[in-house]
Amino acid sequence: SCLDGYDPDALRVDKAREAIRACIAPLKESEVVEILNALGRVLAEDIVPKIDVPAHDNSAMDGYAVRFSDIGSPLKEIGSALAGRKFEGKVGPGECVRIMTGAVMPSGTDTVVIQEVVKQEGGRIVVPPGQKQAQNVRYAGEDLKVGLPVLAPGKVLRPAEIGLIASLGIGEVRVKRKLRVAFFSTAHPYDGGSWAN
Repeated sequence: SCLDGYDPDALRVDKAREAIRACIAPLKESEVVEILNALGRVLAEDIVPKIDVPAHDNSAMDGYAVRFSDIGSPLKEIGSALAGRKFEGKVGPGECVRIMTGAVMPSGTDTVVIQEVVKQEGGRIVVPPGQKQAQNVRYAGEDLKVGLPVLAPGKVLRPAEIGLIASLGIGEVRVKRKLRVAFFSTAHPYDGGSWAN
């Protein structure tokens, strides 16, 4: 039977764990490693961004950057803003700028209208009603803000955390020293053999 040799007076597993935990203390030693070698390690410091993510107010969609107060009137397209090249001018009344996803919001605009809903009439851009102010805009620091910790000590560094740290331009992190583990096995005689406890 699988119950042969069962000792009702044996220490239960949960009690054994409690006894072991009472004899050990959390690691205090740490070391600095490159993030490429930090996978699976335990973070020993706060990760605090030194840059806002995103760094600037930008468009979440392809479309037109406009002044919300101008919606309802035909708009003159005065330029374009690309993800790698921002529009250098300022958008005035009755004007708009063609904008791509990730591009910096042009000065003077506060709303992005997706390209699929606008119409071109007589060389002007016509925006339909029903738009919301500040729609399709991602603000600077909306994801991560300078000075606010994004990862705390004790966090296990998985691929997602490594990617986050790398995206902040951080090449090294302080992590807990690796554990040193020892295994102990005891045995008592039973019917001429032995049972591991």
